[in-house]
Amino acid sequence: MNQFFRELRRRNVLRVAGVYAVVGWLLIQIGVAILPTFEAPAWVLKVFIALILTGLPIAIIFAWAFEMTPEGIKPTMAVADGESITQRTGRRLDYVIIAGLALVAVMIIGDRLVPQAGQAASAVAARAVGTGASVAVLPFIDLSPDGDQEYFSDGISEEILNVLVRIPKLKVAGRTSSFSFKGKNDDLREIGGQLGVDHVLEGSVRKSGSKLRITAQLIRSDDGFHMWSQTYDRELTDVFDIQDDIAKSVANELALSLGLKSGESLIVDRTNDIEAYEKYLKARQLYIARGQDNLDAALLLLHEVTARDPGFAPAWALIGNTYVVYEAYQPGYPPDGDWQQWRAIGLAASERAIALDPSNAEAHISRASLMLYSGDLIPGAAELDKAVDLAPDNAAVLDLAAQMLLALGYRQEARSLAHRAVGSDPLVSIYRNTLGNTMAFGGASPDVPDPSAEALRQYAKVREIAPDMIYGYMNAYRTLLKDGLFDEAEAMFQMAVDRGLVPSDAMADVKSALSAARQDEAGAPALRATFASNPNTQGTITILLKDPDLTIALMQPVWDEAYQSEPVLFLLRPASVYQHPAWKAEVRKQGVLALWKSRGFPDWCKPVGADDFVCNSGE
Repeated sequence: MNQFFRELRRRNVLRVAGVYAVVGWLLIQIGVAILPTFEAPAWVLKVFIALILTGLPIAIIFAWAFEMTPEGIKPTMAVADGESITQRTGRRLDYVIIAGLALVAVMIIGDRLVPQAGQAASAVAARAVGTGASVAVLPFIDLSPDGDQEYFSDGISEEILNVLVRIPKLKVAGRTSSFSFKGKNDDLREIGGQLGVDHVLEGSVRKSGSKLRITAQLIRSDDGFHMWSQTYDRELTDVFDIQDDIAKSVANELALSLGLKSGESLIVDRTNDIEAYEKYLKARQLYIARGQDNLDAALLLLHEVTARDPGFAPAWALIGNTYVVYEAYQPGYPPDGDWQQWRAIGLAASERAIALDPSNAEAHISRASLMLYSGDLIPGAAELDKAVDLAPDNAAVLDLAAQMLLALGYRQEARSLAHRAVGSDPLVSIYRNTLGNTMAFGGASPDVPDPSAEALRQYAKVREIAPDMIYGYMNAYRTLLKDGLFDEAEAMFQMAVDRGLVPSDAMADVKSALSAARQDEAGAPALRATFASNPNTQGTITILLKDPDLTIALMQPVWDEAYQSEPVLFLLRPASVYQHPAWKAEVRKQGVLALWKSRGFPDWCKPVGADDFVCNSGE
């Protein structure tokens, strides 16, 4: 045996194996870095690696059987002892090994310590907000034979995202922003820059009968480096274990001290009924799509889910959240149908979810919304605070909480939560709109010296993300009116008309009102006459005339209506309305003053005596 190893060393077989291993590793790293740039299929890299591994035994056999001589390559058996130069060749191979290992060390150290030169400025800025690693979970691609399992592949992606959100120190991009890249072939560096993440998890799902194949790969977004990939061939009943495996693998690859315990399950609140799980995923997809028909279909599916598994808390929470938005998609105002019954059912479902899982933040936020709709402001606000405490990084919870706090007068608190929602899920139009509203009505602050300009920037982002969402146009229009930018306001209203978001005949009324406003005091009588005769321009005229009495006249029928949702008290213009006795009376009537006494006054209002208060403009 000793003679055999001496012969291996003499023939430089071990050195050749070392050189091959070092050079092969370097080639694999080059392939991993370059092939994704050319959008090569995943199998190309696998074949490339397989060929390199296959070549190792061939190189070893070649080193044993042949020798390099001054006359060229000869069979080892044909080289006389005096002609062999294996010792000299061995020294050269040693130099190659040392140089290769040095290069490997440089690559490893550089990868860990040297910042990537090509990082986008937007990504750097976004990452500065948080700490630790960050990842976006892109929607997995449906590769099922009939292409009819999109809801399932989306559900897998969302469940993995929900698992990763629970990992400390890991920033996870919001679902809606990540899913906005669905069906697109955008460069990963651009995706990472827009979402503010340095890693992307993508994959595919193929479901056929009870068989599942899920492929997932973790990619570094700044250079396309494939850090990890795995294919899972399982039975459908193993779907939860697959989600758990992927989440743990991603966490490990991000090389963080995440405090995960060996064998710890990251998935909670799951049903073991696969059919119920599939129906829940379909219902969630319909809920996200919105629309009356989709919400009706979602509720039917969710009732089937809760019948099959009454203990599945997320299904009950989703019923509650569906009823939070349900009345907004019904025709008429007040909405056609029994809206009081809808709210009662939604509230009962939310409370059922909380009883099953007190930590379910989405159940708490739906319960809070429905309580606030019914005028139960103090307990509703407590539920809102509970939801935010439970899910401080859940963009949907943060945005809904921001909307409700803004409606209750807590402008700066709402602005802070809206900022966090946008930071977590930056490509959601409604989140941008909420943030814009907190700017337009929240007043200046050290970090926002020009809130109107920032509001207009957010509304512009709304129009960019969702060109057919009316809020991005009309909220910008009102902000421009308030600032006296009549030409820009008229152009903004025209944009809404051109997109079919408001009736075309409304443009003539707006032009007439703006024409009178340009005459300053001379045009005021015409505006007041129009206010009485044309309800379509009343909101515009109250802003133009800066008359609090007109604003009260406009709002009083709304306040007296039996149908109420959140208080309509704090998104009003002109700012002087907040000193009007009728407005203060409505604050008391709707229970907002009692809430302020219980929870604390917003920073722009303060108590006066035992039962009075005063609010400055807040702008």
